[in-house]
Amino acid sequence: MDESELLFNLFYFLLCMVIIYPPEEFQRLGFTIEQLFARFLGEEYLDFVGYHQRRTSLNLFVHSCLPFSYFLIHRLKFSVFATQEPLEDSDLDPDFPMPQEAVAFKTLTWKTAQRFSVLAVLAMPALIFNWHQQNWRRHPISKALTKYSITPGSYSAVASEIGTEFRRPEIYKKKLNSISSVIATQNWIIKTTMYNVHFAHQSNTSLSVAKAETYNISHQDQNDTLQMISIIVRPMRQGVSDFHIRINALEFRNLENRVRRPIAIPSNIQFHRNVIDRFVDVFKAQVALNPIFPEDATTEKCFACMLNEPNTKIHKQCADFDRNGAPLADGACCSNCYCRPMWCVECLARWFAARQSDVDREVWLEQKCTCPMCRARFCVLDVSYITPTVDATNNTQSQGTGEDADDTT
Repeated sequence: MDESELLFNLFYFLLCMVIIYPPEEFQRLGFTIEQLFARFLGEEYLDFVGYHQRRTSLNLFVHSCLPFSYFLIHRLKFSVFATQEPLEDSDLDPDFPMPQEAVAFKTLTWKTAQRFSVLAVLAMPALIFNWHQQNWRRHPISKALTKYSITPGSYSAVASEIGTEFRRPEIYKKKLNSISSVIATQNWIIKTTMYNVHFAHQSNTSLSVAKAETYNISHQDQNDTLQMISIIVRPMRQGVSDFHIRINALEFRNLENRVRRPIAIPSNIQFHRNVIDRFVDVFKAQVALNPIFPEDATTEKCFACMLNEPNTKIHKQCADFDRNGAPLADGACCSNCYCRPMWCVECLARWFAARQSDVDREVWLEQKCTCPMCRARFCVLDVSYITPTVDATNNTQSQGTGEDADDTT
């Protein structure tokens, strides 16, 4: 294999990957199968089921032509196996003593792959033509919708209902990746894939979170993470298979608000349902790195949630410089807070996040906030966990010892 053939193989492999899994840049430029054949496919908005019947069939045909196109271009360009000159004894590789047998095996494999590529190009149009007969009645999408139809063997009423709901403005539609998306209408949960579309009627469908996966986006910042959750959609209709929806954890709330069925979450699976939940965890991690503030123990509850004990104290301990080392203006500096501990760390983190701009989510941790009571300006570096002082601990132990003595008496 010479250098030009190697470059051709690499180029064609990358071309196939771009065609099958188009990146965002190609999607924006309109270089995808759906966009290039938009006139043939029609409008998804007007005929949802018919559009995806044509789309999946077109994807199957185009992808089946890729191997045949490779062999055709390769033969016209290189013709490697058209003529094979016998190798001289001096050209034999001592580590490969049987070149003729190896070439024969390679030629046989090559010709077999060529025949399979031709067979795929001939078989796929025949299969698609068979699907198209009787108004796409034999298409896998049509067969799936027939299981929801009242009239045996007909899917038109179900397809019309889905199309009507899809045209309504309150649907939820999210692109999962370059080849699949999830749609939630008033009565249906739909997942579109490359060669098929999965349907589940919400009236007889259960949803549950299967797992949550966390990925570190940055090696420098361990708090810069991405959470993906996998949701199992289980239709109760006989003959309808389950399917999975893998979405960003921050999209869970939007999907949950759209579907009518509750999404079961096992107790052993934890994830951030929105941006605030994620920020709370990052805020806690940063506060844990700050110095601990000694404070007398309190028997009161958090002023916000009235459930947890106050475990944070705001006191100035940051330097009044920006990230470039320049001094801050007087109005931008943090100030001392003289309030006693009144907040748990989670409520204080939610208060901090609620006072930030939605546009600057990436720099929330660098921003400042005001104390809920005295309005003193503080940043996350000014928040510390509290620990009881020695005197307070001794008093608590003495009270406990006195109570035990009274009980004994």
